Amino acid sequence: MRPRSRRSCRSIAIGALLALLAAAAPAQQFGFSAASIEPSAGVRIAEPGTVRVPVAVRIRRGYHINSNRPNEPYLIPTSLSWDKPPFRVESVAYPPAEEVRFDFSDEPLSVYSSRIEIVTTFLVRSAPEGLSELRGRFRFQACNDKSCLPPKTIPVAIPVRR
Repeated sequence: MRPRSRRSCRSIAIGALLALLAAAAPAQQFGFSAASIEPSAGVRIAEPGTVRVPVAVRIRRGYHINSNRPNEPYLIPTSLSWDKPPFRVESVAYPPAEEVRFDFSDEPLSVYSSRIEIVTTFLVRSAPEGLSELRGRFRFQACNDKSCLPPKTIPVAIPVRR
C-alpha cells in the first residue's frame, strides 16, 4: 500500500473539518427560525383613544420558546419591543405560560409553544400623517427537548389603516 500524498491528506482533513462544522453549526445560521410572526391584517387608527395591537407568533412543532418571565435567571425571556412608536405604550400583555418539565431540568420551565398572541395597548393622541406601519422587534430563545438555539430577534411590521 502506497503512503498518501501530503495534498491527499490535507484534502481529507479539510473535508472532515467542513463536515464537522456543517453538522455542528446551529440551524439558525442557515435562515432557520423556530418562531415566526404571522402576517397581520393591521390595525385601524382613526381617532384618539386606545388601540390594541395583537402580534401573533407561530412556534414550530417540536420547539418551545422561553416565556416573558422564565423560571431560571440564565434563560432569555421572550420580549416584544417597538421602534420609536408614535404613540405611548400603555401595556404589553403576554399570554399565560405553560409550566413544562424537561429531562434536562430539575424544575419545570415557563415556556410558550405552538402559537401565542402578544397584545400591545397604545394610547393614541393623534396619528402622524403618512404613518403606514408600526415597527418592532420580537426577541426569543427557542429550544427543543435536547438543546437550545442561540437567541434571535426578528422584525415585526403591523400595517396601519386610517
